[in-house]
Amino acid sequence: MPQLSLADAPVRRWMEASRRRKSRRSFDGSPVPEADLDALAEAADRFRPFPGARSVLVRTAPERLFKGVIGGYGRISGAPSALLFVGKPDTPGAEVGVGYTGEMLVLEATALGLGTCWVGGLFSSRVAREAASLNSHERVYAVSPIGTPARQVTRAERVVYGMRKPKARRFVEEIAPGLADPEWPAWARPGVEAVRIAPSAYNRQPWRFRSEGTAVVIAFDGPDTPVVSKRLDCGIAMCHFELAVRAAGASGSWRILDHRSDIARFTLG
Repeated sequence: MPQLSLADAPVRRWMEASRRRKSRRSFDGSPVPEADLDALAEAADRFRPFPGARSVLVRTAPERLFKGVIGGYGRISGAPSALLFVGKPDTPGAEVGVGYTGEMLVLEATALGLGTCWVGGLFSSRVAREAASLNSHERVYAVSPIGTPARQVTRAERVVYGMRKPKARRFVEEIAPGLADPEWPAWARPGVEAVRIAPSAYNRQPWRFRSEGTAVVIAFDGPDTPVVSKRLDCGIAMCHFELAVRAAGASGSWRILDHRSDIARFTLG
């Protein structure tokens, strides 16, 4: 099965960005500087560790790309640009690769000082396909607005966040039961800690980690969901996990697993 690795990523830069990232839905409408767009376009071309997943920069986001929850509430507003997260459904682990690869671009945008927000369901698939010039074997799994966030959180944003009823971040023992036990590899703890701040649909945080000797396996809890797969969430979590492990001085890679709920196995080396 395919392997994923952040071997060439700017680890420290993205780790710092992961701590600063906050989802925003309202932007001030000002265009993103061309230098920043060029940097994002370069990152989208460069960081494609999974053969069935890629990110596409849309320099001028179509107004019809984003949809609201109730009327206009929850709609992305004022975003001048967007990132589209694309995958091939017939590729093993497509959703995982999309989450992993897309989070790379979200963190690069954050590092550039731009606002972002993972949007998995409230966007127009047709408009996204047209904007990305997809081939018949590809699908847009999620998108993110890109721009300068509005100075204040808007009423529309408060409505969406209120409807979602955000949960507190899960404790590490819930994410990785037995993490303090001696059989868990010591290098894995920074990775699990970093996953606590990873974004997920409705802040559901479905990822669970377990130790398998010298390796770590990520899986999701409960049944999968149809609109935004938990596999995509786990791909995002895998990116955070590996960044933290590498920042702590270790290196390794993920191998995608062919299992209903087991997503991937991380091994050093």
